[in-house]
Amino acid sequence: MKDYEYNKLWEQGQKEFMQIDHTSVLKEKIDKNLKNIVYFPEKTEEEIKTYQLKKLSELVDYAYTNIPLYKEKYSKIGYKIGDIQSFEDFEKLPILYKEELIEGFPDKIVKNIGDFKYSTRSSGSSAKFVTIALDLDAIYTDTLQGIRQFFRQSEFKYKKEDKVLFIYTCPWWIKDIDGYYQQDFLPTTTDVKEALEYMKKLKPLIVSTYPTYLQKFCEVGVKLCDYGVEYVIVHSEQSSKKIRDTMAKELGVKVVDEYSSEELTRIALECKEGCYHIEEDACYIEILDRNTKKKIENGEGMVVGTNLLNKATPIIRYWQSDIATINISKTCNCGCNGRIITEIQGREMDCILSEGKMIPASAFMDIAYNWFLKNRISVMGMKYQFHQISENELKIYLQKGVYELLQKDLDAMKESVYQLVSRGMKITIEFTDNFIQNTVKFKPVLREHF
Repeated sequence: MKDYEYNKLWEQGQKEFMQIDHTSVLKEKIDKNLKNIVYFPEKTEEEIKTYQLKKLSELVDYAYTNIPLYKEKYSKIGYKIGDIQSFEDFEKLPILYKEELIEGFPDKIVKNIGDFKYSTRSSGSSAKFVTIALDLDAIYTDTLQGIRQFFRQSEFKYKKEDKVLFIYTCPWWIKDIDGYYQQDFLPTTTDVKEALEYMKKLKPLIVSTYPTYLQKFCEVGVKLCDYGVEYVIVHSEQSSKKIRDTMAKELGVKVVDEYSSEELTRIALECKEGCYHIEEDACYIEILDRNTKKKIENGEGMVVGTNLLNKATPIIRYWQSDIATINISKTCNCGCNGRIITEIQGREMDCILSEGKMIPASAFMDIAYNWFLKNRISVMGMKYQFHQISENELKIYLQKGVYELLQKDLDAMKESVYQLVSRGMKITIEFTDNFIQNTVKFKPVLREHF
């Protein structure tokens, strides 16, 4: 399917979507299911696992029967309908990689080409875009789980009359439900002063945006609490806990993180205690050893996920290319009983390599944070970027024209990085206005392929 054919189908789907009475459908779903969805994270471990296994079994059978990509993959291992009777059975299935979705587009990853009338594309943060078809029921359930997110990440301060402002790349499918649960939208290209004027009129309780866009509010020195905002949910770009806490203090709001992807939807949400709770009814997450592909129950590994909502393009045992640390024995006082991710180290390709060891982006972001906090170097509000250009060379880009830094400051900054990398790594600092940004998301840490 060529791009113009896809675009035509997508436009047709948009028109069709606008003609559907979503309000009636969603009001019925709210009456029947919202309470159960909101409190699903508080179910017992046994209840959660029972729900997941049933979903996984149904999803795999559906994919094997209807989706050519999975028919081909699973036939090679002798799969038969009904084979998934345990999580151990599920873990025998082959892993799905992004390249397979790209190569299988369009006809191998859907039951019917027409399913692409409702679809989404990944941001291309891995330099590869993937298109995924969506079904209506997945959109509806995702909408209700989004409402749950607002309830739980606002510590249940959010009410159906409150407004949420997304400053993002595109709006969500559903803008409101009969005037309630209103979601407004501004593109990330909006000037920060224009955004503030909009917020002054809207008075949203919650703002959802990129960390780099939130930083712009810090730079102009405003208090978002003066605009009615009490909570900010950041997502799509990596941010450290220290940075979120600093922005929260400067803006007079609470800032929490959302770990998600287009392929898997919401993966884990940060609660008031600072724990990332896996969205166990949205996706089934496995943390695997990078080399052996064996499951890790406590420790660091690669994120592999299964989307439990969407059947149009099933995403089953998908290699997310993210590194995370899981602790299944950890508990939290917030009331959620699902598994906890204690740290999200970010994309594997955004880790810096030093003597064969992968150092996560978050470690470098904390180093940059401490340039001011510990070293008292005037860098607050200065944009930065770590860029590993070869095995033994790392460049630090700093925004020019913000502060006049002394040579001793630059030496201290370079020296701080040697806490993470070997002395054999050459580190240079350059001042620039032209930072590397290959997608809509800005990456403060990136590595070339070598």
